Amino acid sequence: MNVFIRVCLLAMVMCIATDTWAQDKRISVSSNVDSATVFIDDVWAGRVSDSPFLASRGASKIAIRLPWLSAWSVEPLLFDLEAGDSAIDALFPYHYRFESTPSGAAVEKEGNRLGQTPFVLVSETPISEDVRVSLPGYLDVVPELGDAIWNLVRVELTADASSMAIGSDHIVPSARKDWVSIAATASAFAAGALAIHFRTKADNRFDDYQISGKESLRSDIQQFDVQSGVALGFMHAGLGIVVFRLAF
Repeated sequence: MNVFIRVCLLAMVMCIATDTWAQDKRISVSSNVDSATVFIDDVWAGRVSDSPFLASRGASKIAIRLPWLSAWSVEPLLFDLEAGDSAIDALFPYHYRFESTPSGAAVEKEGNRLGQTPFVLVSETPISEDVRVSLPGYLDVVPELGDAIWNLVRVELTADASSMAIGSDHIVPSARKDWVSIAATASAFAAGALAIHFRTKADNRFDDYQISGKESLRSDIQQFDVQSGVALGFMHAGLGIVVFRLAF
């Protein structure tokens, strides 16, 4: 009798397990970024390359996120699992982050103003036309644009010497010139150290975000990313002053 009861219990357990498995949803995910991370109801499920995924019957949403710290500002692609779709095509638009030193430069394409550095431009397709970065007193630059999902376009603007009227009353005494150069060099090194410090903090927060999927971490990433960018801008500005002093 005991053997019969055990067999019956085992059969019941197998039926329950089989029924539960049948209730799981098999979700196929494709994307233009195979390394993108997949979260089902905010729980890490793997990467797109690991598709297909099994989701419980009660699962309500699936989120696809880019895996790079530089692209933390890109919103994840969200899909409603309750709609019953078993195949998801997660296509990310193309992002171009324009940065310049100095900042505040105009970015134009075919005569149309796109924005002012720093800013992010989102396009459904890769940008194939030339883009011009310009700032009064500096030479225009036409940077090379990539065709990746996330593209960082960083431009170093060079002062336009032809627009500078340097008279005798603008000559800086050599002693003062040396002090300015020393101060600019020290500031550049300090700003570079701060940029690395804030970037490291942003990296750590992004690693946590990739594992946990907590949206609250995005504000921390944004804060450290902005601070790192500001410090990097000061570093470039300091180095620019040193080069300018040496040239003139």
